[in-house]
Amino acid sequence: MALRMVALNRLSDNRWFARKVIPEDVREEYLRLYGTKREAHLKLPADTPRHETKARLGEWAADVETRIATLRAHRNGEGQPLTKLNAIALAGRWYNWFVKQHADDPGPAKRWRETANYFVWDVLRNEAPDSYEEDPSSDPHCDWEKAPEVRDAVRPHVTELARTATFLASEGKVLNATAYALFVDAVCDNLLSVLERRAKGDYSRDDTPDAFPPFTDGPTRAPSVSCWELFGAFVLATRPAPKTVTRWRAVFLEMQREFADVGANGITEDAARKWVHGLITEARQAITVREVWLSSSCRVFGWAREHKRIAQNPFKEVRVDVPRKVQTREEGRSFTETEAGTILKASLTIRKPSTPTERTRRWVPWLCAYSGARPGEIRQLRGIDVEDRKGLFVMKLTPDAGTIKTAKPRTVPIHEHLLAQGFIEMVKQVGKGALFYNDRTPQRLSADPLKPSRSRADTARAHLGEWVRRLGVNDPELSPNHAWRHSFKRRADEIGMPEKMNDAITGHTQATEGRKYGAPTPAAMADALKKFPRYKLD
Repeated sequence: MALRMVALNRLSDNRWFARKVIPEDVREEYLRLYGTKREAHLKLPADTPRHETKARLGEWAADVETRIATLRAHRNGEGQPLTKLNAIALAGRWYNWFVKQHADDPGPAKRWRETANYFVWDVLRNEAPDSYEEDPSSDPHCDWEKAPEVRDAVRPHVTELARTATFLASEGKVLNATAYALFVDAVCDNLLSVLERRAKGDYSRDDTPDAFPPFTDGPTRAPSVSCWELFGAFVLATRPAPKTVTRWRAVFLEMQREFADVGANGITEDAARKWVHGLITEARQAITVREVWLSSSCRVFGWAREHKRIAQNPFKEVRVDVPRKVQTREEGRSFTETEAGTILKASLTIRKPSTPTERTRRWVPWLCAYSGARPGEIRQLRGIDVEDRKGLFVMKLTPDAGTIKTAKPRTVPIHEHLLAQGFIEMVKQVGKGALFYNDRTPQRLSADPLKPSRSRADTARAHLGEWVRRLGVNDPELSPNHAWRHSFKRRADEIGMPEKMNDAITGHTQATEGRKYGAPTPAAMADALKKFPRYKLD
């Protein structure tokens, strides 16, 4: 790769300075990984000898050029592929190169010790799961360090500390996205060993290079598209809900790790079945594998097959048997009268809610109890969504406010008990904005469509669930928020509310084509809700 050299100049304070413009097509990704968008800068102390400045400039320019070339290769699906074995072998070449850089002047042990400590405590440890922090002995081998999401998070730091861009430039290699991830992960696995040796002042012969396999320069078969790239294409084309992307992201990160060698086109049905069945563990139930892991795999690969991106869907005929779950609750997934009363009584103790959290605890359980709405629909409610239609107060549950499962708006009357408690007065006090989360300051959103930000409404929902659990409503068979939906349906059935009316209020799809005609009006729903009994907390 030919480098486009840049000029090295003096600043007013005599420091050496060089700048390099980042091409527009990679600026956003360069900013995300390296913290600068328009220009990369090199600054050297004023007393740096000229011969050293030239060497440092060349190395720095190689870093920047390799980063740019790699980003473009990742985006375009280009670059050299690697098998797992060759990725480890290339990491062995990096190891020898990295050690050789400091053979003549290794520097003080303190420098290496501080670098090792930074990598361990400021990079890796930030990604440690809560379970490890609470009990490190539960994972004595730190297996969490190799989890796909941890690998994804630490790669940018590894590339900086290990100077992988400079190494690849010296080798004249540009890797594709899959190969680059495999290579950096292999480097990460060996980075600490060299840092720790140097930190201890050990510069004796190192036997580590003998453990690496030989690198094969012969041709390798490049998978047409990686599993992760397939997922990215699916997300960009279909625009699924952010919560869906977040939930499926872990699936395809793990799939990418498992099938990096063969790519999406190389997965056979037998390999897919073996992988899916192997996902079932004590910590991951069969129903989770079927409803999340297998379902998402079938959906994405089915889409890719329809659009001719791959030849077959290896997950199409894979099945997961789910043992029948023993249900011990007589009420099923609905609250008992005691459980409902515990939550509603606790909410009433918050007499003058002044913060979004207090308003959430005071009003969201009651709104769910009297509407059967999905908890997320209520949590994203805004003042502007509450309307007075000539004395009939309604709330509009609309995709404009956030995610609606059906992607269709609906209007739901507000139960008279909520009006009696002062719900409308609270709405007027808050104004037109969000009622149950802070929307006064802009939320910093992720620019990565494959790693969407969690909405503030979703965060509010999670915190409410934790609060309900702390009240003592903590049956593991029960959802602390969604159970209101089941409770509403049960109560509505008990008072004889027509099923079509019940479904219209809760937003369930009508069971038959005929029932989809003539949707109930808000006025008709309000008349039905008049018969819905108040919750009595005596």
